[in-house]
Amino acid sequence: MKIAVEKDIREIDLRANEKYRISQIVLMENSGIALAEEVKKHVNRHSKVIIVVGMGNNGGDGLVCARHLHNESYSVKIFMIGNLKKLSEHANQNFEIIKHLNIPVEMINDIGGVKKLGKLIAYDDVVVDCIFGIGITKDVEGVYELAIDAINDSEGYIISCDMPSGIHASEGLVMKTAVRADKTVALCLPKVGNIMYPAAEYNGELVVKKISVPNELIAEMSLPLETISHEFIKQLIPKRQRNSHKGVYGKASIIAGSFGMTGAAILCGKSALRSGVGLLKLIIPESLHTIITTSVPEAVTVPLAETRKGVFGINQVEKLVQTCDAADVIAIGPGCGQNAEMNEILRHLITLVDKPVIIDADGLNTLAKHVDVLENKLNKVVLTPHPGEMSRLTNLPLEVINQHPIRTASEFAHKWQVIVVLKGARTVVALPSGQIYINVNGNPGMATAGSGDVLTGIITSLVAQGLTPENAAIAGVYIHGYSGDLMVSQKGEYGLIAGDLIEGITHVFRNLELEV
Repeated sequence: MKIAVEKDIREIDLRANEKYRISQIVLMENSGIALAEEVKKHVNRHSKVIIVVGMGNNGGDGLVCARHLHNESYSVKIFMIGNLKKLSEHANQNFEIIKHLNIPVEMINDIGGVKKLGKLIAYDDVVVDCIFGIGITKDVEGVYELAIDAINDSEGYIISCDMPSGIHASEGLVMKTAVRADKTVALCLPKVGNIMYPAAEYNGELVVKKISVPNELIAEMSLPLETISHEFIKQLIPKRQRNSHKGVYGKASIIAGSFGMTGAAILCGKSALRSGVGLLKLIIPESLHTIITTSVPEAVTVPLAETRKGVFGINQVEKLVQTCDAADVIAIGPGCGQNAEMNEILRHLITLVDKPVIIDADGLNTLAKHVDVLENKLNKVVLTPHPGEMSRLTNLPLEVINQHPIRTASEFAHKWQVIVVLKGARTVVALPSGQIYINVNGNPGMATAGSGDVLTGIITSLVAQGLTPENAAIAGVYIHGYSGDLMVSQKGEYGLIAGDLIEGITHVFRNLELEV
């Protein structure tokens, strides 16, 4: 599903009017009706519906909602915050109707009005938040802040219209305070603030409602953001043919492991195999050979001589590059450590081997010291950083990465023409073209050591099997999250470990096979 930012919605409204002759007042009417439909699902015979509206079009949506509920004999009361002289044109038209219907209206201009609002809301009541919508760009203050606090302190069921008031629609940030909704009714399309954290915590259940914006209009818009859908992933995963052999499903080389970090190599290797790669080579320091070949017997191990225990020898770089040249894809980084040898290996792979390269973990930390090597890459590169690694790659503070993950990943992908998988509660896959995919599955149990190694294995395996690196990155993060969701039902969020995700991969692909 496409995701919008504020300017996209403004453009959609404009095009709807100019090209399709659908006026703003019609869109407001449809928005209010859609909101009323969701409100009615939570109203019982004891309930009052308390609608808190601001002066903009979001407030107008609330006034339409109030009218339709009133006409169906629901008990409705409206609280209005702001100066009526600043009421938007179409909201004002609906306010005139409200006045003629004699629906009760209270103005909130001071602490007294806020207290009245708070005292009125009972346990069975539904509170509809229509204060700001998508337009807020500065911190919430004054009577608005007090009103939001009163809504949050109430025991009523809270429904926000389009966006919980106080959330920055285009960035997903909390502007000092925000309504904590039990349900958010997103209109036309979800916004970034409906999807990305920390704002997503405030949305509650997210429902997206159509408001008669033509599908043709959405299709003709250049909307770079979208969520990763299950249907899209089903289309990407290649169906296996009866008459096939391991060579058909690709050859992958994974450079991984160092002294004390054999687990990363094992997890990455097992993940790649469980994701369907035909032939896997694990390129490892020779002292790790016994434990790794015992743990992953299905892989071909390529042990290389060491400079010191658990570290590839600098004189082995040429042999390593030759070994990788036979692969369809190369991954580097899980558990490799950071050293001069890694720097040389990475530089050779990027600039001398014409194969897709997946870079993770210590590969990213090594790359961060000489990121300009990407200017001379021979093939596509996929980077899979967590926010800390992204901070090192960009020299941006961690706080900036966490506040603006979409912008950070997209700008880096465009600048260096690489695919960026910025991991997090909402993993961002940013493509060099400017297209951005947001993954919305997964759970907190996946925040565990080794989870990223599993993801690298999945992506590497999918590239080996013929997916483009772009599609492999998109599918990889979805399969990774899907696996976590399947396994958390068995293990719980506290008990989930990276090895469980590898087991989950088998169930994911089994489910995808059955759905084809």
